[in-house]
Amino acid sequence: MNPHFIFNCLNSINRYIVKSDQATASLYLTRFARLIRLILDNSNNKYISLSSELEALQLYIEMEGIRFEKKFTCEISCAPDVFPESVNVPPLIIQPYVENAIWHGLLHKSSEGHLTIQISRKGKNILQCIIEDNGVGRQKAEELKGKTAFSRKSLGMQLTENRLVLMGRQAGTNASVGIEDIQDEQGLALGTKVTLNIPVDEV
Repeated sequence: MNPHFIFNCLNSINRYIVKSDQATASLYLTRFARLIRLILDNSNNKYISLSSELEALQLYIEMEGIRFEKKFTCEISCAPDVFPESVNVPPLIIQPYVENAIWHGLLHKSSEGHLTIQISRKGKNILQCIIEDNGVGRQKAEELKGKTAFSRKSLGMQLTENRLVLMGRQAGTNASVGIEDIQDEQGLALGTKVTLNIPVDEV
């Protein structure tokens, strides 16, 4: 979890308190506490249930949605043959890519953004997670955020990718990360698509 996220959360809670928005402050603080507890509970485990991973992911997305005043919507779905309670995945393996989609794609849009997360089976020991946003695209995000900020975030995703590939080798599976730009017929950016092939451990 990006340390800047925790810092920003505490600043947001303080801002709601200063504004005397007690309802939002309480809502935000409750979700923040649940998320931190999940992260601490999962941090020492090599694998956690997919249901626990998705719960933490949902909390993170809800908090960012509150903080940015519902600037984007999100839909998470699992294929019928994916049973979140009986499939184990590496903890916090999806969140860095969702965070990148929100911060570098959706928040730069002048209109409402949308994020979809689709999880399906790719093989016996592999789950495929597709994260797709209708943001401004990687090239525009780099121009807007500046090269330094973009490179720092890319490094964070690279570390996650290295972790994913290493766990795939240990499990004897073909874990991988693919990132592609979504464009229209004229080559204009329509968003970004990330495909994660995640090694799993069946219960």
